[in-house]
Amino acid sequence: MRWLYHLVDAREAPSSRYAPPSLAREGFIHCSWVDALEGTAAKWFAPDAPLVAWRIDPRRLDVPVVVADTPRGPMPHVHGSLPADAVREVIPRARWADAPDRVTGHRVAFVAFEGMTLLDLVGPLDAVSRLRSMGFDATVVTDIVGAHDRTVWRGDGAVLSVEKLRPALTDYDLVVLPGGLGARALAEDETVLAWLRARPSHHAWASVCTGSLVLAAAGFLTGRRATTHHSALDLLAAYEGVTVVRERVVHDGPVRTAAGVTAGLDLGVALTAWLGDEPTARAISAQMEHAFAF
Repeated sequence: MRWLYHLVDAREAPSSRYAPPSLAREGFIHCSWVDALEGTAAKWFAPDAPLVAWRIDPRRLDVPVVVADTPRGPMPHVHGSLPADAVREVIPRARWADAPDRVTGHRVAFVAFEGMTLLDLVGPLDAVSRLRSMGFDATVVTDIVGAHDRTVWRGDGAVLSVEKLRPALTDYDLVVLPGGLGARALAEDETVLAWLRARPSHHAWASVCTGSLVLAAAGFLTGRRATTHHSALDLLAAYEGVTVVRERVVHDGPVRTAAGVTAGLDLGVALTAWLGDEPTARAISAQMEHAFAF
């Protein structure tokens, strides 16, 4: 994952939903990679223009980012308005050369609860944690957090307990919900739903299996495509505004949903491609001996 940069007049400040004239005119917001900032400035702005670069976080966008072929090479285009908190830093021109390129230090929360399917949690957790354990980014944080209690799973003589119970999710760049029979009760738990809704909906979310029912109940799948376990497709379709599709992994806006159980492995590898890049995901997939179709 790379930071996106957008050049603006230094006197301009991010609005609640930034939508420059180019968005209405062309259908997207022009962005650049860090190593193209000076070239972008030279092409589109006067030499003495008072420019700053907004550093934009792809993990806080609820609109598509398309890397398009341009005369200056591949450039990212954001197809929609920018939420204000997606602008992580305003960088003066004198500091452009030192601005970061790669997004690192991802913080990922995996929500655990009684009645979840353990593989729904462990599958994507194993893949994402390999960003750190395989040396791609030593600063990645993966936390299992409890939705109801610090004891989040028990079975076959084993107990899984967590240290964090409903922490502030705004501290995380991605939140992942597993499924299982317990997810149906979780989707009706107003305490848990309020906790989830306290995190902005345009930040990144993911689910495995019937974890998508919880995302739907919280309102995060309204107007979006999503999937779930084949036995719960009708339950998901009952939520207003959700378009149900029968695919292994579905990506729509800031949300990624996966079908039943083993699809969580596919989701985990897909997340490593997004948080890292495709070569990283291929290396992780090969190490896991998991055949994933990129």
